[in-house]
Amino acid sequence: MAKYFVYEKIIRHTQQLEDFHHIIDNSKALVRLEKSKSIDGLLGVEGSFSRLYFKGYFSLFSKRLHFGKRSKQPPLDPVNAMLSFFYMLTYNLISIRLISFGFEPSIGFLHQPFRSHNALASDFMELFRADVNEFVWSLFHEKKLESSDFTKRNGVYLKYEGRKKIWVDFKAFHQALEPQIDAEITKLRLAIL
Repeated sequence: MAKYFVYEKIIRHTQQLEDFHHIIDNSKALVRLEKSKSIDGLLGVEGSFSRLYFKGYFSLFSKRLHFGKRSKQPPLDPVNAMLSFFYMLTYNLISIRLISFGFEPSIGFLHQPFRSHNALASDFMELFRADVNEFVWSLFHEKKLESSDFTKRNGVYLKYEGRKKIWVDFKAFHQALEPQIDAEITKLRLAIL
């Protein structure tokens, strides 16, 4: 199952960039994934692929919106602020859906639980990060968010007024994502029964 989450992440992220006419070579990552025999090895494949992916992803945005690499805790630019914000909200939605299906969200295959971390929700996040990334891109591309919607204070964060502007879009995005999340949870249930 851990390999499944990483494999799907690689395939979905590669396809997303191809949809934007940006080609990345995922062949090395897929070979390393196939040969990997440990969780640390899988996480290494996922991490190195993510760095490659984000080089392409950030090229889709104006340079005034990002510094060209993923930053979190704190996010250092508007694009990273939105990625972190929507990853967190989607992670919470996945946690709720897992509980409603009878799963214990803290026990994962790829990610390890710690404190109140829901490792299985993080596993499932790998399947939906590309969707979140595309949603973030659309908000900036359609000018629903701009640099002025953010504040910089120990990191870059979306202002309250900015959250109000995009809340309807976010709700529609999550409503569209929920059946896909449910389908993946059902697939897991069938695989482990």
